[in-house]
Amino acid sequence: MNSDNPEDKNPRVSSRPWLFVLARVYLGISFLFSDHGNAQPNELAGFLRFALKNGYRWYQNLLTSVVVPHSSTFGTLIVIAEIYVGIALVIGFTTRLASCVALFLLLNYMCAKGALPWRPGIDQSDILVAVVILFSDAGRIFGIDKLLANRFPKLWIW
Repeated sequence: MNSDNPEDKNPRVSSRPWLFVLARVYLGISFLFSDHGNAQPNELAGFLRFALKNGYRWYQNLLTSVVVPHSSTFGTLIVIAEIYVGIALVIGFTTRLASCVALFLLLNYMCAKGALPWRPGIDQSDILVAVVILFSDAGRIFGIDKLLANRFPKLWIW
């Protein structure tokens, strides 16, 4: 049996593509039901107070000079980004772009907490899941990206 299909040559690599879909949907649901972007009044102010107390020193300086003066704008952008990531990952639409946005948000959360990257934590584990999604075809396996990738094969966000 001489086939050019990579699935025939290495069945271990492709026999469980639904695991990528499961990881994608898990992370999407995590963002949709997270507690850090549910648009409660003064939520960002409380988070900023926490970050200015516990975050990395360089990150505290960034927050003080950039985020705090424009906190209402950043609060809105965070909520929009989390809703976008959640919906996009659950339905498999612009999966790679959504995982990049998720990575950006998760790295910011980790820096705000002053968490070490190599220590166990929810942000660190979600970062690993987002990296797996970014470098896999999680949206093309089962999602809207599969349809769009056939129509527009050169765009990287599918």
